[in-house]
Formats: sequence, C-alpha cells, structure tokens
Amino acid sequence: MKKQVFLFFLIIGAGLTACSYHLQVTGSKQNVDDSGKSSVEMDSLIAPYRREMMKEFGQVIGEAETDLVTGRPNSTLGFWLCDKLIQHAKDSSFFRNEPVVAFINIGGLRADLPKGKITVGDIYKVMPFDNRMVFLKLSLDKIPEMEAYLKEKGGEPIGGFKLEKGKLVFPDNLAKEKNYFWVVTSDFLANGGDNMFFFNKPLQRFDTNTLFRDFIIEAVKKEQKIVFYPEERINW
Repeated sequence: MKKQVFLFFLIIGAGLTACSYHLQVTGSKQNVDDSGKSSVEMDSLIAPYRREMMKEFGQVIGEAETDLVTGRPNSTLGFWLCDKLIQHAKDSSFFRNEPVVAFINIGGLRADLPKGKITVGDIYKVMPFDNRMVFLKLSLDKIPEMEAYLKEKGGEPIGGFKLEKGKLVFPDNLAKEKNYFWVVTSDFLANGGDNMFFFNKPLQRFDTNTLFRDFIIEAVKKEQKIVFYPEERINW
C-alpha cells in the first residue's frame, strides 16, 4: 500500500507538471505544440500507474449501515474506532485481564464514512497520516488531566470509559484495583501531539508497527457490515 501512496503523489505531481506546460499556450505556436506533446507524453507515462492506483483505492472492503461521522462531543466514527482498538487489545493474552481504554483525537479523523459501501480510498481520506498504534500504561493520577482536556476541547473520541458530569468513569473496578490503566492511542498523541501532555512519562510504553490506517482497513474487512448508533459517551 505504501507503493500506492507513492504512485498517488507521483500522479498528482505529474498532473501539476502537465498543467505547467499547458499554461504556456499564451506563448508562441511552438510552445503550444510542445505543451500538447508534453501533456500527452506525461498522461501516457502515468496512465498505467493511475489505473493500478484506482484499482487498489476503489476496492470495496465493507459497508456502513449507519453514518459514521466525526464531531464533538460525541463521534460515531471516533467511538467505533476506539471500540475496535480496545477489542484488538483484548484479543491478546497480555491485555485480556487488563484495564484498557482508547483515547484519540477528532483532528486525526479527516473525513466521515457515510452510510454505504466503503473503499480503501475512503479509509485513506479518513486517516491520511502514517500514525502508528501505541499502548501506554498510566497511573490513575492522570485522570484529572484527561478530564480537564476533554472539557477544554469539548470532547474527543474515547472508549472503555465514559465522561459523566465531567468525570471519567470506568465500567468496573479493575483500574482502581490495579491503580493503573492502559491507553491505546497513536504515536503522534503519545508523544504529546495536540497538547496531550498527560501521556508524557507513562509507567510503561509499547510501540507497534501497526499503522492506524491499515488497522481501520482490516477492521472494516473483518466486520463487513458496520452498525454504530449515536450515543452520549461524553456529557457534562
């Protein structure tokens, strides 16, 4: 898929080059002829790559039976992704009996997934960044900072706990018993991106090579028919 991304930018760049030639039509007749020839040659050069890219990006991998949208304070797309991240963690023996939550940012989701068929290209629109999945072990002392952040931002996608009347509430006592919890997030946010400084100095950190975008693609392929109804996971 990285090859496809490269081809995408190659095609875009080639298109811009062709356009630059085309803009020379105000010059001499010779310039006009060269412009047309160069443009045709460029189109001929990139045509096979364009076809390959469109075939890959146009592949249907699933279907959304409800609208998956971004937004604050509650995001169906963000909540669905957070739940998938937690499920992925819980499928491993290491996290099976651990308190796990997900915390990402709405700014990292650049498009909605409206009701209908979902293609690989749609996921690239949602997640155009090469962010990777990270697991952070945090003490409960971080909770007040996270609550303040959510209030300041007006909400962000979360999973594994809820914000009720401004307080983060876990579904069970596991985090309280262990005095810590794990957060699934992106490397960008884990490094303090978007001012998420509460991720600084975790008790433990596991970095993975899994791209968020690839994870979403595989999650859609696995689920096939996605149904996620709006819910008030965050309220003040």
